[in-house]
Amino acid sequence: MHKSLELFTSLFGDVPNLAILHINNGVDFLNPVIENVVNQSDGKLDYTDFSSEHALKVRMVPRTYEYVILSDILDFCENKIQLLKMYYTALENSANIIILTKKSSNSVEEIKNLLEETQFRAINDIDIFDEYIIVTAKKMHMWGNGL
Repeated sequence: MHKSLELFTSLFGDVPNLAILHINNGVDFLNPVIENVVNQSDGKLDYTDFSSEHALKVRMVPRTYEYVILSDILDFCENKIQLLKMYYTALENSANIIILTKKSSNSVEEIKNLLEETQFRAINDIDIFDEYIIVTAKKMHMWGNGL
């Protein structure tokens, strides 16, 4: 496995029954890696190809996922705060959001600010891919809205 994909895989905890939601906008090289993580944990993967922001506005069941992965979608959405709040609700307490954005979009600082505004904590950016920056954050139990 390529070193950057190994590093990406290390973002996921080695726990059984991981539940992951992946919304993807053409970052297809991650699909087999995410599927492998889910299969190794006997988990569940909910996958959606991004078509429009409107298509993403569905009612999320609270505390369903340990990870939400947004692969290059935020730059194409107007209501970023509303979407991040929706995914915040869908995450378990102490769960993680992983956002990939194209380096060329220069949106890392905006994404970090949006995550902070929507009560995510432990926000980091990771540069391991040629075209994309990863921004990670955590929904913390008893912090902000993490009840």
